[in-house]
Amino acid sequence: MHYKADKIHAMINRIINHMVLLIIVAMISASIPLPLSYASESLQMESKLKAAFIYNFAKFVDWPASVSNDTAGQPFVIGVLGYDPLVEDLMAIEGKAIKGRKLIVRQLSGIKEINNCQVVFISASEKDNINSILAAAKNKGMLTVSDIGNFVEKGGIIGFVRVENKIRFDINLKIAEESSLKIRSDLLTLARIIIN
Repeated sequence: MHYKADKIHAMINRIINHMVLLIIVAMISASIPLPLSYASESLQMESKLKAAFIYNFAKFVDWPASVSNDTAGQPFVIGVLGYDPLVEDLMAIEGKAIKGRKLIVRQLSGIKEINNCQVVFISASEKDNINSILAAAKNKGMLTVSDIGNFVEKGGIIGFVRVENKIRFDINLKIAEESSLKIRSDLLTLARIIIN
């Protein structure tokens, strides 16, 4: 009887994961070029889209068991380092569950504050500090995400890129593995470029 319940639960999780993937694919393909008069609305939509991506990235990444055990019962923290309007869009989804934990969003004021985060979004305002930020995050089991140019080539894990007016993302799988993060194949298939 318990076996059947586990099987049903696993099937429901697979269905939910596939639905989330369909939403992500729809978001990727629905980006439509807008006239310049709608530039402000376009930037707002881009910010909301990136926030949704970050939330879903966290669902398709597995942290090492040691990190998961150490943080059981604690909130799941997404930190935003530097100024970026997407912090407000992330705040709008604060309180939702990720990995069975309550999501908390923090605006970080410096590199030292990244240590308590599972995901760190590094805004473009921090591009001059990118090397020291990535060095501080290295091998600490945190997912680094940014829209800074060539982010994954510089040692970040997931980098947003604009391709033909659409938001896509690249993944540095090598750095993810060095950080003991397992990126699920469902997410890898949506990446534009994967660096091994």
